[in-house]
Amino acid sequence: MKRKYTSARPLTRNRASLRTDPIGSYIGSSDQYGFVQADRALPQTIDDAERDFGSDIYDRMANDAILGGAEAYLKVLALSVDLHVMPCIEEPRPHEPKPLHDAFAKAREAAAFCQAFIDRLAVTDRPIRKILWDMLDALHKGHRLAEIDAELVTEGDLDGRLVPKSIRPKPRRNYAFVLDEYNTFRGVVAVVPGVSTAVRNGLIFGLDEIPNAIAPSKLMVLTMGGRDGDPRGQSWFRRAYDPWYRKQIVKPEAVKTAVQFGGGMITAIAPEDINQVNVQDPMTGKTVHIQAAIQSILQQLSNGGTATFPGGTKLEVHRPDSNGQYFEDFFDRCDREMVTTFLLSGRAMLEARHGSKADTGASQDVVDDLVQFVRRELCDMLTHRLFRPFVEMNFGIDFAEKYTPHATMLKMSRPDFAINATAVAALLSSGYIDPSQLPDIDREILGLPERARFVG
Repeated sequence: MKRKYTSARPLTRNRASLRTDPIGSYIGSSDQYGFVQADRALPQTIDDAERDFGSDIYDRMANDAILGGAEAYLKVLALSVDLHVMPCIEEPRPHEPKPLHDAFAKAREAAAFCQAFIDRLAVTDRPIRKILWDMLDALHKGHRLAEIDAELVTEGDLDGRLVPKSIRPKPRRNYAFVLDEYNTFRGVVAVVPGVSTAVRNGLIFGLDEIPNAIAPSKLMVLTMGGRDGDPRGQSWFRRAYDPWYRKQIVKPEAVKTAVQFGGGMITAIAPEDINQVNVQDPMTGKTVHIQAAIQSILQQLSNGGTATFPGGTKLEVHRPDSNGQYFEDFFDRCDREMVTTFLLSGRAMLEARHGSKADTGASQDVVDDLVQFVRRELCDMLTHRLFRPFVEMNFGIDFAEKYTPHATMLKMSRPDFAINATAVAALLSSGYIDPSQLPDIDREILGLPERARFVG
């Protein structure tokens, strides 16, 4: 019997096209009060660990010799190079149109202005390097917020300009972030001396009428991670909490074992013929059984004193079967887990048990990429949260949109610099590289301050 086949087309339904105006936000970004069109102050705690174990949990973790050392190591690498303020427009060649040279002159003016107030901060108690070191606590705090105090200069090259007087990071307990229903940053509600100590949480109506509300233009925020646009960020220590906690639990046991078995345990076996004898305890003066007196004498001996035992007493020294290697292995495993979660590679700080030279190089590459990521975060913060507002206040919005300079830091790691420099020298001597390409090579390959554009 032959089977019958059909080629009929499936039924379709009429569907109108869904159209949404691309201008504006629609989906609420708030987990709570998502439907309410109002600003809201976020909790000061950033995650479950801070809510369960206290807002200082990550500060306590930073005191760990290995985990805190890994953070300091990353901060030192990130800040081991100088900060440069670069014009946002590349210098045009001499033969290029005059409008390009005019635009570059304005970009260079904006860069010189920002460099001038950065240099001015260097003679204060908080130069930019110290500020950035403090701001990098965002690695374990999730974010770091600093308040910018400005002043009008009345002398020198900056005469008549509004510039930063100081930039001071603030403790988290003194402020709370305020966002709208789409997680747009609206400012903070803060503890303001002499004004208000109320740091709110939850819905806020009439933010502009609250006396202790601070606008974003006064704030410089460095956020690490974060979800759904949450400016509180995420702590890089969160994934290291489990090994850190296991380490804290076992530490007392390791100390107790070292104290108890470090010099061995001494036991005494009294002669059988004096087992029923009562004597005077040499420590308390009370009449006690002979075995209790011997135990008291052993306690004195374990504390570093001398002791005399009845004749025929046998002393035995018991030492542990292990030399404590178990604890060393346990702590080493915890340390490796913590360093790996923070630096993405345990080899970055801890000695490898097994591995090759290539493995070491790969680990260094991971750390180099991590350092470059941290530097880019710092440079983006300075460009958008520091340079842009002050260029706008001094030169206008249109000027700032076009000519705000960029903060830059060295892009090339030290191990790669020698290799790349040798390769560039060889290409230049062979004539493969034109001298006009050198400024771009300095910036993109060698990580050096860009030299003046070659004229030729």
